[in-house]
Amino acid sequence: MTKESKKQNTLRSRVPIVAILGHVDHGKTTILDYIRKSNVQSCEEGGITQKISIFTISPSGDESKKITFIDTPGHEAFDLMRLRGGSIADIVILVVAANDGVKPQTVESIEIIKNSTAKPIVAINKIDLPDVDLAKIKRDLVNNGLLIEGMGGSIPVIEVSAKTGKGIPELLDLINLVADVEGLQERGELPKGVAAKAYVLESVKDHSKGNISSLVLTSGDLCKGSWIGYKSGEELKVEKVKGIISEEGENVCDLYCGFGGRILGVSELIPVGSVVYILEKNDPNLLSSMYKKEQKEQEEETSLVEDDFFGDIFENEKEESDNFLNVILKSSSEGSLEAIKNSLSKLENEGYKVNIVSSGVGDISLQDVEMAKLSKAILLGFEVGAERGVEDIARKGAVLVRNYSIIYKLIEEVEEALDMIATPDQQEEEIGNAVIKMIITLTDGSTILGSRVKDGILKRDCKCYVVRNDEIIGEGKIKSLRKSKNIVTEVKQGEECGVLLTSEVAAQEGDELYCYKAAR
Repeated sequence: MTKESKKQNTLRSRVPIVAILGHVDHGKTTILDYIRKSNVQSCEEGGITQKISIFTISPSGDESKKITFIDTPGHEAFDLMRLRGGSIADIVILVVAANDGVKPQTVESIEIIKNSTAKPIVAINKIDLPDVDLAKIKRDLVNNGLLIEGMGGSIPVIEVSAKTGKGIPELLDLINLVADVEGLQERGELPKGVAAKAYVLESVKDHSKGNISSLVLTSGDLCKGSWIGYKSGEELKVEKVKGIISEEGENVCDLYCGFGGRILGVSELIPVGSVVYILEKNDPNLLSSMYKKEQKEQEEETSLVEDDFFGDIFENEKEESDNFLNVILKSSSEGSLEAIKNSLSKLENEGYKVNIVSSGVGDISLQDVEMAKLSKAILLGFEVGAERGVEDIARKGAVLVRNYSIIYKLIEEVEEALDMIATPDQQEEEIGNAVIKMIITLTDGSTILGSRVKDGILKRDCKCYVVRNDEIIGEGKIKSLRKSKNIVTEVKQGEECGVLLTSEVAAQEGDELYCYKAAR
């Protein structure tokens, strides 16, 4: 027997880790609700998932056929959370609603799948609804690079209904079949003194239980009272696990390889995406050596590659600006906080951007209000409470405090605030117009308007109205201009160009663009 064979024999088999990806409201959580006989979806704000959840169950009742599921949010703001969930999975289920088809987050999920080693399965949900076009959905999946069975590829497609349960048993059988074929084992042999390795998918601060981290074990086992080693900034910490609970809040004594659960008792919120180690004893030196080894190993690529020709043409060019909307953020979890910060960092209007003065996990405090007053910031909370007296102090200090339970509402209102502060007092002056000759839709859902300038000029960062039959059907700022594969600041009369607006408009060929600048 070779040395390599001996090493392989030391690795134990484990349960499959399955991530559920797809667009918002396509039924990911509803499918899992049917599988685990629960109703989580009805309890979610706005009917959408806004946190990663992870749980291990035996859907068929056979304890030897356990499966660990990772439910990921579908809203575009949670792209990092989806990527994180998909990157550690053995199997990825792409859920597509039969009545809605391929949408922006579907495309993003396909890119995650294409850049992952996980085995994909497509679940077309809501087939109980009338007038669905399954053939079109399959064509769209193939056109976005997902080669499915019956369309020149080998990726299986299961038609399901989370409402009636149709196709769900077949989906579970397929998961078990893929797991058996793959012969899943622990991911890497652990050195002496290390009992387990896990990935943190979410961290939250609970009012009664304190800091809670959701994780999935990829090697070894974890039991209550074990030593957990993690990295907080540049500091290494080793602490005892005071408790383990399931996603439903039930106390658990152990987590085995491939299982998911939540741990209690750490003094700080463990950063999402972290690798943590379960040690046999309190040994900071061993933990330090493990992280040094981790840094030397090849890191998994986490950036999505745009394979469309136009993917890098209209790349957002960052420019320095002194015009900011100051914001202080408080969130109920690290994952949500990360998603909000990522979304707000992309917002810009007429040179105005969002400046995040401070952010953190936990309730809005009196100190937050004081900081907002000093920095002239608005104070935004997501799924958090507020300390006693916050409302009165904020009102007296003229500090705007808003709390949200749905992430896209928060982002929309920040966009509106940027619109208000960016709106100039002066009148507008028309500087040119063009006719739309071609509509190009990118894989991320954004639209390029292929146009020819009729009069004057089109200029980047100027306001642009889209007109059809003398009626304005939409407007936005010209975010980027491209002429003959070159990024330009303006396009003159008689020239052809590609136009990307800051807002999506349902434009058609033949519509006209009217470009305006602020009059002096």
